[in-house]
Amino acid sequence: MAVRKVAVTLPEELFEIVERARAVEHRTRSEVIQEALRTHFGEAVYVPSAEERHRLLAGLDEAAQDPERSRDWAQVRAELHPEQ
Repeated sequence: MAVRKVAVTLPEELFEIVERARAVEHRTRSEVIQEALRTHFGEAVYVPSAEERHRLLAGLDEAAQDPERSRDWAQVRAELHPEQ
């Protein structure tokens, strides 16, 4: 899939919403904004499974207890969905 880079100016309140979402979901700014656009235009939206949510919460707890053991979200996602 070809990609294009764009610059977007956001009001402070929207920027903060994006930042909170990406921190909680361990996703990039681009992923959060892409999902928002897909939702607005009616395309399918990524919704984490119960297992993904469970693992995410466990990972957040683990990272809070030992930040040196935290892992990259792309690695975790690849483990959850090896077929992709």
